[in-house]
Amino acid sequence: MPTVTTYLLRFRGPLHVAERGVGIEETAEFVHSDTLFSALCSVVRLGWGESELQRFLAPFRAGDPPFLLSSAFPFAGSVRFLPKPHLALPTPPPEDARKRLRQTRWVSLGLFQAWLSGELPGDAFAPAAFLPAVAAWLLPSERRALPRSFTREGVPPWVRDVVPRVAIDRVTNASQVFRSGRLRFDAESGLFVLVEWRDASWRPLVETALAELGQLGLGGLRSTGHGQFTVQPGEELAFPERATSRGLVTLSLYAPGRSELAAGVLGPLARYDLVVRGGWIASPDGASYRRRELRLVSEGSVVAQPPGTTVLGQLVDVTPEVMRTVHPVYRYGYAFTVPVDLKE
Repeated sequence: MPTVTTYLLRFRGPLHVAERGVGIEETAEFVHSDTLFSALCSVVRLGWGESELQRFLAPFRAGDPPFLLSSAFPFAGSVRFLPKPHLALPTPPPEDARKRLRQTRWVSLGLFQAWLSGELPGDAFAPAAFLPAVAAWLLPSERRALPRSFTREGVPPWVRDVVPRVAIDRVTNASQVFRSGRLRFDAESGLFVLVEWRDASWRPLVETALAELGQLGLGGLRSTGHGQFTVQPGEELAFPERATSRGLVTLSLYAPGRSELAAGVLGPLARYDLVVRGGWIASPDGASYRRRELRLVSEGSVVAQPPGTTVLGQLVDVTPEVMRTVHPVYRYGYAFTVPVDLKE
């Protein structure tokens, strides 16, 4: 049974996470696993040097990652939220709950586990189980674990808003107003990350790098104080073994390898979305260039696990041609998954 550690990221201020296809006016509600891994690599390079970064990347390049990283998802109080899985409900919902379900993006860890086990409690579709302000669904018994500011005053655990900012032209001193999106968390809320340790000897380095990342900041607009956080180790979780399951729910982005695709991980039993990942390269060895775009299986997707096949993913080389002589650039595509019993 794999050992999984929860890390809580408590943000000191707002967070800005860019989304593809929209301007700076928008921000995502969570941080993808590839963004988090790239940020950790940058911290290792800055804090420990190039040789340590190469040692850090070596097992990932070899296809034997020492740990698996989930995306960073919201938490509120002691309730952890995960993306709504692409699974049929074990119990047909009543008519009055179907609209609320269509608007739901997040499900609590307790509800997620009950859904995957195929046994939803009788009150799972009650109006008290839904939080429209954050598009979340949880067990009614979990409401008491939410922040007091929400249960008593109705303040959402996290909100997205847009704030005006001013840019000053360096030559003419002319000002121009623009708007930027930000994500703000309640004092008892933030994001959490799941890490599965396949080689626990890497844990001290990863935890130190994660703490240093909190000082530097995560996401965009870091020069204005966005993205700084403190790290709090949370509970240790025990997930069932994957080898005996027919399917897996992804809690990270996933780049299937050729052998996995040939085996049918995205075959008829799979239910998945694809996201296009691109963006700019932040490298201390040169100016910013665009990464090569890559399509990855999104969080919350369901992939098949054919007999004898290990669903793992890969580290993908996305180095643009202009940087071939500088250093390689990688996109993290290893899958953090939870087993589920798929039916035809």
